[in-house]
This record gives sequence, C-alpha cells and structure tokens, in this order.
Amino acid sequence: MSMEPTPVLVVIALLCWLIYALFVWIRGVVHRRRLPEPSVAPGQLEIYQGQAFREMCRRAANPGRRVMMTDYFAERGWNRADVMRILAELLKHKMIVVEGWRFGSYSVTHKGWTEYEGKFIWTGGEGVHISTGPGGFVVANVNSHHSVVHGGYGNRANAPDIPHQQLIDALRTDADTATPDEAVRAREYADDLAAAVDAQDADRTARVLGRINALLSTATAAFTLARGLLPSGS
Repeated sequence: MSMEPTPVLVVIALLCWLIYALFVWIRGVVHRRRLPEPSVAPGQLEIYQGQAFREMCRRAANPGRRVMMTDYFAERGWNRADVMRILAELLKHKMIVVEGWRFGSYSVTHKGWTEYEGKFIWTGGEGVHISTGPGGFVVANVNSHHSVVHGGYGNRANAPDIPHQQLIDALRTDADTATPDEAVRAREYADDLAAAVDAQDADRTARVLGRINALLSTATAAFTLARGLLPSGS
C-alpha cells in the first residue's frame, strides 16, 4: 500500500515553505535597510571571518544552538555592513545560518561544526593521558581544581608541573601583545581551559591543552609567558 502524500498535505507544505521564504526575504530587507558605510578593509575580511566563526562555535558549544553575537560585533567596532561582508562567505557555504528575526542571531550548522572541529579543536589522544609529537603536552591529573600539566617541547618525563591557572593567566597576558587573530584564539583557549577545569571534564581539558599547544607551536614571539612555562627541551 503506497503512502503518497495527499493533495491537502502537499498544499500545506507548500504554504509553509512560501511563508518561511517570505519571512526570510522580509528579514533580509529589514537587515539591509539603511546600512552604514563599511569600515572594515577588504584585506581584513578573511581574518575577521575566522575570528567571528570561532567565537560563534565557542559560544554555541554544539551545532544548531542559537547564539546572539551583537555584543561581540559591538566590541569589535563592526557595524551591520561590516558584519554582512565578514559573514557573507560563511552564510554562502552554509557554515552558519541566520536565526530568528533580530540582527546578530546565528547558529552553526553541522557542516560548520565539522570544519571547526577539523581546524580548531585538537581531537587526538584518549582519556586524560595524551601525547602529541615533538614539542607536545603530556597531560595528567586533569580532573580537579589542582590539576597540573606536565609538558614541554621535548615531552620530557622530568618536565615540571604547570598549574592550569598559571597557564590561563599567561595566555591572557600574552594575548594583549599578540596579533588580533592569535589574541582571539589565546583568550578563547584560556576561557575554554578554565571552564573545562572548573567542570572537572578531563577529556575536554585534554582537548583544550592540545589546542593551546598547537597555537604555541605556530604563534609569534608575543607568547613569551606561556612558552616560558615550558622547558626548552632538546
């Protein structure tokens, strides 16, 4: 027995689609109305796009969750025209979608989250004992407020203990003199590490430490405090 949709259901579905399409069109018109002149230079768009995308993912914590970004845009000094230019590629490639009626509300799609995990979240290791390649962290005892990181550029067994809070403070201080992109990442990772330790989430703590290690391996000379916590290794 076939279960073909009845004409009534087809009409209802079509009407729902038309109503939603009309809503999206009206919302776009309202958001684009009386746009100010853009203040962001074209050469900055790609950097700002990455920063905004990571901030959305950090706030959302999961794909599909709605986040309001107006405070972030205001802090960066971006007007509505800037935001539309910065987020254009993310919207075009369906990494994010606009949510609701108000300007500044978005959610990260599953496609976008996969991209975020692939580029910005370190996912190696198992449990609380992880080790990257040369120059990586070895992590232990990460499930308490008194957790420590055993780490170093050579993964030496006799590396000193580094309290999490000391690493968090160092990242935030170094971020003040780092490039804009690195500063955003450093502050994001410091916040994530603080939240993971506070939640006593061993797996999340290990992942964040991996992300910090990746940042320090490629960052500029600004991160002297964070790097100074680690032995020079051989």
